[in-house]
Amino acid sequence: HPLPPLPRAHTHTPARKTMFLSRLLNRSAAARRPAAAVASRAPRRGFAIEVKRVARMASCRVKQEDDAEAIDSIIIGKGLPLLKELKGFTGIERYFCKEHLDYKVIVSFDSLDNFKNYMESHDKEMEDKFVQASSLSVDSAMQFQNFVSDKYGSRGGGTAYDCLSDDFTAF
Repeated sequence: HPLPPLPRAHTHTPARKTMFLSRLLNRSAAARRPAAAVASRAPRRGFAIEVKRVARMASCRVKQEDDAEAIDSIIIGKGLPLLKELKGFTGIERYFCKEHLDYKVIVSFDSLDNFKNYMESHDKEMEDKFVQASSLSVDSAMQFQNFVSDKYGSRGGGTAYDCLSDDFTAF
């Protein structure tokens, strides 16, 4: 931060000169401190998100629900057998919003290394599936985003799942 200029009317008062010199000396002392001392005063982040599982999300908006079903057929129906052959592949999750017609598919891997291998190999057959599926979207494109992935909770959704597992039509 630059030092504010001293007003001309007060330039010669002893108190103003002392304050100015004090500020100047404090700043020059800070400049002489070792970087480690300055860094030790910086706020520290108390957590880190460990990369265990990695997921790649492809998303788009479709014109109608039939288009989402067609994407399911391409990505899940034809793509899942290809993905199952990849080392570290853990599954596909699909999300579809019937109100806004947003479609998302998430492909997950058990480690960063296995995900990197998938991304570097870019299996031509699997890539063709996403290109084919993107033609069914409103703007003929899919957006891709990568995530660190973690799951929390109990098996299958826990208590809520357990109550409905006998009669899933109860709601």
